Amino acid sequence: MFPAQRRARIIELLRAEQSASLRDMAEKIGISLSTVRRDVDYLCDTGHLQRTHGGAMIEATAMRGFEPEKDIARAIAGAEKKAIGERAAALIQPGQTVIFDSGTTTAAAARSARERNIPFTAMTNDLHIGTLFSDNAAIQTTVTGGTVRPGSTTLLGVAAMRTLERLHADIAFIGTHAVTADLLSDTSTELADIKQTILRSADLVVLLADSSKFFSRAFCSFGSLKDVHLIITDDRLDPDHAAVIRALGIPVELVAVSS
Repeated sequence: MFPAQRRARIIELLRAEQSASLRDMAEKIGISLSTVRRDVDYLCDTGHLQRTHGGAMIEATAMRGFEPEKDIARAIAGAEKKAIGERAAALIQPGQTVIFDSGTTTAAAARSARERNIPFTAMTNDLHIGTLFSDNAAIQTTVTGGTVRPGSTTLLGVAAMRTLERLHADIAFIGTHAVTADLLSDTSTELADIKQTILRSADLVVLLADSSKFFSRAFCSFGSLKDVHLIITDDRLDPDHAAVIRALGIPVELVAVSS
């Protein structure tokens, strides 16, 4: 298991249990105590976790404006993101225009869309997603201008905004850091500005978010659930949460996650 995968597993465990001892983490993840201690030290030093006596925890309020390192973020809920991405990519029809918001779940959709090998036009504010499409001649890809967000492959700023404001696509795949019954939110105002623009830029706006994102709130809101036309998430979403969203009249597709 690579370091990013181990650290992602630790974060996933603590998201589920709030806190745990080093010994519990080592046993549940299947790694040595010395390895889990090094990984927890790293995650605490980089702001992912907070130390407790003999272990670590995630402080929910502290995570509202914090994002994991990109390699760790890609590994968190990896199976869920893959399943969501496959279903999202299946929506694309030949010849359509598609916006891919920056993010790890939208990148999973991009990866699956590339593997389908059908012709379509893609626009993205994510350098990683643009690179994914670069080796497929069937996909005509444009990457927005803008400023690269430190520590990520996301493009932000006026240039990115102006490019997206000119578009009207068939589909927009958008991600989020957190979802409540009435708000979509993310970790910075710059990200929120981009996402607000994407919400207005397509006939079909599809929210791609794994089940851990639901019914929590991040630092800055960028829209309402009613701004999206379809939600694709995994089948680990709490049934009560799914019922609340469907009561708003928003379709929710739950995809099965391979064990």
